[in-house]
Amino acid sequence: MKSSTIILAIAVCFIICTQPASAQLWSDYAGKASCVPCHTSIKPIDFAEFEKSGHPWKIQKIDRSKVVGGVYKPFPAGTNVEGVPLAPEATALGFSYTAADTNIAFMIGGFGWKARWMNKDGYIYEGTKAQYNLGTIHPTLKGHGSYNASNVGNAVFALRTPTGLSYTCGACHTTGWKPYDAATQPTRFENRPGFAGNFFEYGVQCEGCHGPAKAHTTNTTIKPTADGFQSCKACHARGSGTRIPVKSDRQFLDHREQYDQMVFTKHRRNANMKCTTCHDPHKSTVYDRGGLKTAGKTCMPCHTGKTINIIVNGTPISHNACDQCHMAYIGMTAVKQNNNRGDQASHMWKIKTAAVNKFQGMWTADSLNVAIPADSIVGITLDFACLGCHTPRDLTWASGHATNIHNKTITVTSVAGEEKVPSAYFISQNYPNPFNPTTSIKFGVPENDQVRISVYNSIGEYVATVADGFYNAGYYTADWSSKDMNGNSVTSGVYIYRIETSKYIDTKKMVLMR
Repeated sequence: MKSSTIILAIAVCFIICTQPASAQLWSDYAGKASCVPCHTSIKPIDFAEFEKSGHPWKIQKIDRSKVVGGVYKPFPAGTNVEGVPLAPEATALGFSYTAADTNIAFMIGGFGWKARWMNKDGYIYEGTKAQYNLGTIHPTLKGHGSYNASNVGNAVFALRTPTGLSYTCGACHTTGWKPYDAATQPTRFENRPGFAGNFFEYGVQCEGCHGPAKAHTTNTTIKPTADGFQSCKACHARGSGTRIPVKSDRQFLDHREQYDQMVFTKHRRNANMKCTTCHDPHKSTVYDRGGLKTAGKTCMPCHTGKTINIIVNGTPISHNACDQCHMAYIGMTAVKQNNNRGDQASHMWKIKTAAVNKFQGMWTADSLNVAIPADSIVGITLDFACLGCHTPRDLTWASGHATNIHNKTITVTSVAGEEKVPSAYFISQNYPNPFNPTTSIKFGVPENDQVRISVYNSIGEYVATVADGFYNAGYYTADWSSKDMNGNSVTSGVYIYRIETSKYIDTKKMVLMR
């Protein structure tokens, strides 16, 4: 071998071997910033809106410039503007966002469901006040609660001994996660010992779903590995698409396993539906910023004639929001309202109408997974579909009414303790939608309050008011006949309706199609 060749080989080896670990680990990654220039015009993505989805916020380093009045408020307008406070019991112990990185250095979550904290070494705090629940589904349960408190002797806010709980969640919380391995991948994020691996970017950024895209940035014919269904599997399938795991408390399904559930449904097997059939992954569902497409907001294009006629105490009531029963809260990610009502919606859709509970008609004998029937089509039992709200009732009552429910009129008398008052403020998607000329808007207030519901056009101009007054705690329906404040019929288009109370504000979109 010529001496010049030897020298060149040594030089190349030196360059490779002296590259920083990050360059070697993610040589095939480009980074979100590389995606922006093209994808604001070619197959455009609204990156400002993407920042208002939950994906980029799965983990972050605390930015102390965004601490306001002792509360961490990093999230964009239109999302969690209230921020995430530390529990008073924790601040009493000296924990603070404004101190140096001696304690609170990282936050896990905080965007839409819950938040937890990590210290400067990447170890996770546990204790009786080590989780903040945002109250997304159950606002009355908003506040600080327990996270693995028994692991720290039921301390308020502490690290378990001898070191702490390591951060192992990077595969679904970061982009480019590489698990630590002493032989094959001996690096940790910023050499912080609590991180059980290394990562390329905070949160789930573009390549977290679409795959490494460095080659794509130089040759657009080389496509990243995007699918629209399989790419969701990486994080939304704790059972890897082969089983549906039950949470350790045996009461609910584990959270973030919508893919597992959907695999075993007619919607996937017969209609070949994908996650992206209903969801836009670049937008928020939690804050209704377009993350739920029209296909995910109404079942009626396919399931015609599925109304429910109910008379309670002699008064007909509306109960036609399909998701209330078919997408009952069978998973738990932050808090539960009761043992039949968690805070994450079912993606099974089918309801079993037999008078059996989850242990008899849904779980496997060991209560570790959902039992998969011979036809591979799973369903939820009536303790989830009915008794999560109708708490004083029993399965026999639920089965008697649920069987053939869409083909009969149900007459019932309310009983003491039955949920006549919602657990939280809410406003539902209007029905029908699109509509012509009249649509109904269901809303609820958990306490007596002043309520105003207004309609605006697509550029934010006031159109009409459909509800304005003092309402006792309960469920209500407001109708809009597509007329403005002067009684004139309005034109076809997208309209925004907004509810305002003393404690709750929310907006949704509706479509008038004449």
